[in-house]
Amino acid sequence: MPDCDAMIAHADRTGAWPLTIRFDGVTTTGGLKAPGRAVVATYATHPEACLAVVGDRYRATSAEEWRSLVKAATAAGAKPTGCFSLRDGSRVLATFEVGTSNGLRTQLVLADSFDGSMRLTCGFSSIRVVCANTLSAAMSADGHGMAQLRHTASLETKVNVLAESIATAVVNGDKVRAAYHAAENMALTKAQAIDVFDRLFPVATPDPETGKVEKAAATRADNARADARRAMGNQVNNAGPTLATLWNAATWLVDREADGTARKTRGGDALDSLLFGSRGDRVTEIASLIDVVMRDGTVQSVPMGSAVDMGISPKDLGKSLVDDLLNG
Repeated sequence: MPDCDAMIAHADRTGAWPLTIRFDGVTTTGGLKAPGRAVVATYATHPEACLAVVGDRYRATSAEEWRSLVKAATAAGAKPTGCFSLRDGSRVLATFEVGTSNGLRTQLVLADSFDGSMRLTCGFSSIRVVCANTLSAAMSADGHGMAQLRHTASLETKVNVLAESIATAVVNGDKVRAAYHAAENMALTKAQAIDVFDRLFPVATPDPETGKVEKAAATRADNARADARRAMGNQVNNAGPTLATLWNAATWLVDREADGTARKTRGGDALDSLLFGSRGDRVTEIASLIDVVMRDGTVQSVPMGSAVDMGISPKDLGKSLVDDLLNG
């Protein structure tokens, strides 16, 4: 499959992916209306099929949305390698090759279900997925780092964001890795390290009206700074007196406590929060400061919000989140 059109044409010809998805009411043989709705798929060269019965609140990914993700990946340079139908059509799968990492070929995996058995999933894996077993292996090995979106009413908006982010992640994946390696080689003096630390984990500021620091705000700031110091000392994050250590500690604390335990998330969906919630905002904030420091090679007194004034595109800052997420 040399390109996106060939991939979609192959999926249409083989019946791997539906052309349309609709919901039909469910009735018993006696004519009674049953709870839930039937997910009915139509195909280019195959008869339509009922893929599942789901609840009234279930929001399936449309055929157009699925194809938009495929198009975004190929437009960014990902090479199509496979399109599959699993579980009698109730799951769909698309795979792409996106280069190498540490000598291993990196695969981009898109997977989804129409029966509620899995979320819309996107991420990178070193495992080449060609069937249900290899998909399960990839999810076990790399699923913690994949974006997984719930089938709820907000799915349409999130699919649009994900489509843009996939393209950016594919294009910028090597840039993110290169930036981190550069940060590992960027030694900081004690004064510079303190400066960056204070920007990533600022002390509480006085209330503009009273001129005083609220006790609760001071406590939160002090606790955050203490957690950051603990995170920096963790062997996993400690890259010596370099910018990478500060970067590691800051991103570590986005979804973990200082000791490494997972932070609780409203609704229990940490990745959803990373992509579209306050945690995502924090990762973007961290990336903006790191980018400012690395562009100039020195530590400047630059407020976080003025990164855009230094020529950093707001769109690029927003997409840096998914670069980090999909590229580890």
